[in-house]
Amino acid sequence: MVTELRVHGVTGSPAEDVLDRPLLRRVAGDTDAGFFRPRAEYGAITGPGGATLEAYRWGNLTAGAAARALWLLLLPFMLANVALWLRPATRPGPRAAIRALTRIYALSMTASFVLSFVEISMDLVGWQCASLPRCLQGRSYLDVLAAGFFATPGRRLAVTALVPALAIAFLWFLGRRTWSRYEAFPAATEGDGDGLAHPCFWNGKPLVGRLRSLHIAFAFGTLDAVLLGILAPHDRDPAGYALAAADALILVLCVVAVALRPVVNRDDPARWARPSTRLLSHAAVLLTVLVFGYALLARDPWPATGRLPVLGGTVTGLFAVQVVLLLVLGVVVLASRPRGTFLQGLAGPLVASAGLGVAVAFSAGLSYRVADFLDRRALPSSADYAGGQPLQPPPAYEWGAAGFVLLILIIAVVALAGWLPLVRRLRRDARDLTDLDFRGGRERDAQRARDIDRAVADASVTDHIGRMLVWVFIPTAIAAVAATGFALAGIRPVRLARSGSPAAEALSFAVNLGTYLIGLAAFALVLIGVLAYRYQRFRRIVGVLWDLGTFWPRAAHPLAPPCYAERAVPELATRAAWLAAEQGGVILSGHSQGSVLVAATVLQLPPEAQARTALLTYGSPLRRLYARFFPAYLDDAVLEQVGAVLARPPAEPGQHTPRWVNLWRNTDPIGGPVGSSTARDVRLVDPPGFDIPPGDTVFPKVDGHSGYQLRPEFGAVISGLMKSLTARRPEAAAGAGPQPQVPA
Repeated sequence: MVTELRVHGVTGSPAEDVLDRPLLRRVAGDTDAGFFRPRAEYGAITGPGGATLEAYRWGNLTAGAAARALWLLLLPFMLANVALWLRPATRPGPRAAIRALTRIYALSMTASFVLSFVEISMDLVGWQCASLPRCLQGRSYLDVLAAGFFATPGRRLAVTALVPALAIAFLWFLGRRTWSRYEAFPAATEGDGDGLAHPCFWNGKPLVGRLRSLHIAFAFGTLDAVLLGILAPHDRDPAGYALAAADALILVLCVVAVALRPVVNRDDPARWARPSTRLLSHAAVLLTVLVFGYALLARDPWPATGRLPVLGGTVTGLFAVQVVLLLVLGVVVLASRPRGTFLQGLAGPLVASAGLGVAVAFSAGLSYRVADFLDRRALPSSADYAGGQPLQPPPAYEWGAAGFVLLILIIAVVALAGWLPLVRRLRRDARDLTDLDFRGGRERDAQRARDIDRAVADASVTDHIGRMLVWVFIPTAIAAVAATGFALAGIRPVRLARSGSPAAEALSFAVNLGTYLIGLAAFALVLIGVLAYRYQRFRRIVGVLWDLGTFWPRAAHPLAPPCYAERAVPELATRAAWLAAEQGGVILSGHSQGSVLVAATVLQLPPEAQARTALLTYGSPLRRLYARFFPAYLDDAVLEQVGAVLARPPAEPGQHTPRWVNLWRNTDPIGGPVGSSTARDVRLVDPPGFDIPPGDTVFPKVDGHSGYQLRPEFGAVISGLMKSLTARRPEAAAGAGPQPQVPA
């Protein structure tokens, strides 16, 4: 008996919904990811087409535990990691350069994370607020910073530096815990891992471990650099300069190591790679302890006025380096991309820049809100800065706030000038398809026809999303480069106009508005994380973001949310191989993101299992999204290969019987045709009917991306795939025995 193994898409659908059966039992796996079948004692263990039903529920890997919603706070890390996989198919030289630049950029995002905590804890609280009596007034919990042992600036910095140090330690804990749980799942460990078909592609544990050590070392090194950048010039002591030199060495070694092939090669690293990266992280921790001890030494008091020294220049300089890295990455991609690549191959730099924007927005928003709280709601920015503000984040954050307002304006302009006209044009074009599928329907009910036109047009907007992204990205990138130049020159936004002028007031208003908007955005993200603890609906929203962003291994940023596919694909391959060998055959049935998982699973199966496996995908983004955004890993050749390894040998010359069927609809905004010669695309008319059915009072609804398995065509496809699996080959007919039965 053939088994239909269904794999759901994003949002973590329950197994009961996947199989449309209320009473199930788990037959393999665990509570995070398990295989379920209908309970035999209640009947209905087969689905449409007659195959035995089984479901793989992997949703708990992403949206099951509400605590995982807090991973949203590390969204910039996730975007930096995805950027590595968005590269175009290039020659080995540019490929290595793209990887090196992306990994260095990911390392800089870890530094940005540390500096955001440094700004709030060390600058706003430990340096600025602790030296202002009116800021400390009524806040007994801050008295320890103004009197006693910690009254001197050096010791105040040491105690407030514990906050970013604890944040780094928490990242280390999360990274190691997820590393042991996700990447450590059994997978092949031999072969070239740069391709979905290679056996060790999903074995990311060794690489993630080495990268994690480097990022933790760089994080502690960044914290030490801020402390020593203040204390060493003040003390002019050889011990301080020696610690600073050691810290600079650690930072440089980390940058070199993440770009060094013997260290970051997934499958064939140098023998010294793992010991050296671990030594680097341990050395960084030891140096941090020494730096903390150095900061606690007795010093003559010195006035702590203004902003924290060094920090403003460090934040601005780091942002400038990140912008330069992205520009260089874009140039390398443009120079090496094949002709016709989606978005000119710039999907990686675009996503990486989005991560940088999110990081700056989070840092600036939280910093300004903390400054407002400590400063008792003083305005973050003023058109006339003659008197100065007691509490202020680094000036670079003002550009981040102004940039956030500019981004909103750019999006609004693109929506009005490009998006709305595009939607109107697509709705006009959709009329032809509606009239073809439902002849005479428009004459019977024009409004019903317009509703279907709208569904088809709205779904086709996905095919034009790249153009919209470019229209938003180009002016935003130009503005970011200009803002970086102004920030490096020490020019704040309000200084672009004459002090006291209406233009200066407008710029001040824009900066203030931006600080509140990005603060609200950061608060909203935290609120979603909190609500995900309590409500399943919010938990699924978080799961959608995680599912789409963490399919790929953590090969660039090891502290990003973990890759669920490093467990799901090997686990599916193990189960499918057993079903194919011991249970008579298997149909891998994947919806949406599940279709990506089952396609990757097919390439991981041994040849004897592939010979008894068929593939059914529906609502699949393989061609429409993945082949566009990830051309180096899911291009035409890979899609051809997926179907080729399943194709039954032709009974007669010239015949070809694909065992991969793909269902799609024009109303589906995510799924589409595969467009491969080794797969059969079947378009389903949606909605299934134009008029109100007899005995009903409402029109058949537009299913869009859902409900594929409820259509009659689904059962017919399953039946056809079962016949292709159970048909005996001529050379094996004589010795073929009865098919083994699937246990209840």
